Parts: sequence; C-alpha cells; structure tokens
Amino acid sequence: MKLIVCDPTDPKAISAMQDAGIEVDVRDDITPEGLEAVIADYDAMVVRSRTKVREPLIDKATNLKVIIRGGVGLDNIDVKYAESKGIEVRNTPSASSNSVAELTIGYLLALVRQVPQVTASMKVGKWEKKAFSKGSELAGKILGLIGLGRIGSLVAQKANALGMEVLFYRRTPT
Repeated sequence: MKLIVCDPTDPKAISAMQDAGIEVDVRDDITPEGLEAVIADYDAMVVRSRTKVREPLIDKATNLKVIIRGGVGLDNIDVKYAESKGIEVRNTPSASSNSVAELTIGYLLALVRQVPQVTASMKVGKWEKKAFSKGSELAGKILGLIGLGRIGSLVAQKANALGMEVLFYRRTPT
C-alpha cells in the first residue's frame, strides 16, 4: 500500500505505518495543485486540518481506498462524495483528547492566576507583585461541564485531582 501524508504528522505515527509495511510518502508541505497532480499514485492519504479533500481532488484520486483524518473533525473532507466513490473515510477521535483536556485545565489555571496579565506587565518591565497577588486557587471551586464524553470526562478527572468539584450535564443518561 502506498500512502501520502499531506500535513504535519507525529513521527511516531509515520514510523508505525512504515513498520506495518506501508510505503509512506511524507509531503506535509504539498500544495493543493501538487496534490491533485500526484494523488492518483496513492492508495491512502493522511490529512489533518490544512488539506482540503473536496470533489475535484477526489475525482483525481482514482486509486484511493481510504482517507485518514488525523484528528476528530471531518469538515475538511467531503465525506459523502468520497464514500460515493468507494473511498473509506476514517478519523482518530481520541487522538487529541488528553491534549485538549490538559489545555482546558491550563486555561483555567491561567485565568485564576492571571497569567496573561502578569505576562503583559512583565514584558513592559514591571513587577507588580501586589497587583497580581489576588489570584485565586482552583481547589474548592466548582467547574460546570456541558458534555461528559471523551474530553469532558478527562477534564473532570483532572479538575478533581486539583480539588475542584465537578458538575456536569450530558444529553444521554448513564
């Protein structure tokens, strides 16, 4: 199987595909025109957010059997059209779940500790310790989550580890 990687992708993922005997062509800087010119040579493609897989490209992908989206969203791929041409479309729904949950907790910490404001102050040469000493702690706070799927449940775990109480709403019962 010959596969083209069209967007920057974790080297470990590329190595895993190569170890599985897949011929991997990393072209993570390929232009849309360049991709249209070579796509017929490939059985599979890996994209992230940058590469758009629309009807004109799919029409030129005469040997393509699968499109893999490294990530959750499929908004950059015309899924219905690809499937109508016999091309399977897959994504990696949990690949970034922990990263997103950690980022959420990071934003909460930045908010309560006023990190953006402290950073801006320091960049102009000020050290306003008293002005920013009124930051709060996450411990003892209540976090409300809408949704408790893959990411929401990881955020809840991390928030609990910081001593937060977590309240949530989810559409589907347990």
